[in-house]
Amino acid sequence: MILQLTGFGAGRRKAFTLIELLVVIAIIAVLIGLLLPAVQAAREAARRTQCTNNIKQILLSFHNHHNNYNGFPPVRTETPNYGWCVNLIPFLEQQVLFNAFNLNRNFYDFDNQTVSHCGLQVFSCPSGPLGIHDVALALGSTSYGTRGTVGDYKANHLLNTQYQVNGAAGNPVLLRAGQYQPIAAITDGTSQTTIVHEQAGRPDWYLKGWKKQPNVTGLTNVYWWDCWASYSHFTYQGYAADGKSAGWACAVNCNNGQGIYGFHPGGANVGFCDGSVRFLKETAAVRIVFALATRDGGEPLSASDY
Repeated sequence: MILQLTGFGAGRRKAFTLIELLVVIAIIAVLIGLLLPAVQAAREAARRTQCTNNIKQILLSFHNHHNNYNGFPPVRTETPNYGWCVNLIPFLEQQVLFNAFNLNRNFYDFDNQTVSHCGLQVFSCPSGPLGIHDVALALGSTSYGTRGTVGDYKANHLLNTQYQVNGAAGNPVLLRAGQYQPIAAITDGTSQTTIVHEQAGRPDWYLKGWKKQPNVTGLTNVYWWDCWASYSHFTYQGYAADGKSAGWACAVNCNNGQGIYGFHPGGANVGFCDGSVRFLKETAAVRIVFALATRDGGEPLSASDY
């Protein structure tokens, strides 16, 4: 009997050589590099959609408030101190929370600590860097010993005097000191007038996508205005090209001190008085954003302007 030895072991699988292994690793790395941006873009698209839905819910609550009280709530109530969000929470399916808020006390008082410190998803943009977070409540050197959860959506209570309408600063939608605002007063048209704006990232200070140090140097009343139950408002202004000083070069995502600021690529979400939410691009002109913020300036606008 003759044994056939030729080709013995030829059926064994050869192991990868080092070069082949490196090639496979390189291919996998390239595929991951191509896939990650797509995954990140998909996640941001979902976050932006959620942010849009949050603002839509807030706008709907404004209109439900108007239906019940014949006007939008005041931007803030003074003596005691609290902001427009408090008046809206009954229309955001938070009647129990509203009932727990003592309207005869300030938002920063211990009596209202539980409510002010409650983190509501509807007031938080998921694209923000900190998620739902809180801050100590204080004004200047006065600390109240309580904490409140930050809101990412704010209203204008004033417009910077750099923008003049017939020789005076323009008028935003919401009134102050307990006054309700009827829709009839928005003579520029509800589809041409903004009421709620993203101003995210606080209490940290951001300039054109970069967090500055120290964190709060460029922000006003950061531990007073930022809690959603507080005033939650700002005086809108445009910025110079550096994003620091007032100017006409930059309108959106320049500075989260006194400007519209979101963490979405290319712009920020803004809510209009007709209940619509639109994405303002970073290229939007300062004058256009000012014109959108006035309720009665009489400025002619078209959707192509922003």
